This record gives sequence, C-alpha cells and structure tokens, in this order.
Amino acid sequence: MLEYLVSLQGYIQSFLHPGTWLPFAKKYHSEEAEWTFSQPKSTITTNEAMDAVWSAAQTLDYFVARTKNDSNDTMVIDTFTKAKWMDQIIFKFGSGTAVVVHVEASSTGVFPLIIPFAPILNIFFAFVPFKDFGKNYSAMEKLRKETEKIMDSNIETKTIRRSLGNPRRKEKKQ
Repeated sequence: MLEYLVSLQGYIQSFLHPGTWLPFAKKYHSEEAEWTFSQPKSTITTNEAMDAVWSAAQTLDYFVARTKNDSNDTMVIDTFTKAKWMDQIIFKFGSGTAVVVHVEASSTGVFPLIIPFAPILNIFFAFVPFKDFGKNYSAMEKLRKETEKIMDSNIETKTIRRSLGNPRRKEKKQ
C-alpha cells in the first residue's frame, strides 16, 4: 500500500517539483555539472548517449527513468532515498565536437513522499531552504559511473555549481 502512495505522489511531485521554484531556497539542495562523453563525436551520437543514461537509470535501485524527449534532447530521472525523499536529475544533451550534457540534480521538496499529501505540503513549504547533504551529487555520480560501465568509456565531469548543503562544497571544484 505504501509503495502505491509513494508511486502516485512521485508522479505528482515529478511534475510539480516545488523544491526548485524559488532560486534562494533551491541553491541549498541542487547541483549542476557538465558531462562530456570522451569518445570522439564520430563514434557516439546524442541518441546513443541518451539511451545509455536511460539504461543506467533503469538498472540502478531507487532511480526511476521518468521522461525522455528525443525531439529536444532532454531527459528527467527521479531518484529516491530509502526514506522516500525524491530528487530529480534533468539532462539537456547538446552536441558539437563531442556529446556534452548539462546535468542538474535537485531535491523536489522538504517532505518525503511516504507522508500522505506530501506534494501539497511541499507546495506550501517551497520557500523553506533545506540541505541535501550531498545526496544530489552522489546520485549524479552513481548514475555517471553506471553510464560509463554501459558505454565502456569515460565521461569527463565539470562541476558548475555545488549545493550550499553539500559538505564537499569546501573542496576544490573539478
């Protein structure tokens, strides 16, 4: 019964993601990075990179591949903690001499989805800044490593912005 509640509320929360509405609150629990697929452009296409990330999300526990839009090269993957807090990773694929992906991971709300009516509560408390304690960074890294296994190649990572709630924030950016 609880899994159905979490699943239903997950669809609603994924659509709304109120934790990302206000920039002053969002900066405490969101991360941005740029992934560059290191294989030469001639050997990998944007669609192949999208398929690899999608497959990686489907093989990992607590990851839900939610939306894949080939027409504008975007993808949304939701992640859950064991306590059923939901985070969301948004991918925007670009191309050039290599496949480059803008990746943004953010927490979607202050309340976990195991609580009835959590999406509504998260709307009312969207203004509350809360820390992710590095969970979004960890989710991005876990997904990147699994994608590397599937692609059998390296993905270069450049950190654009770390969340204010990430303990790694004090370390030098990559």
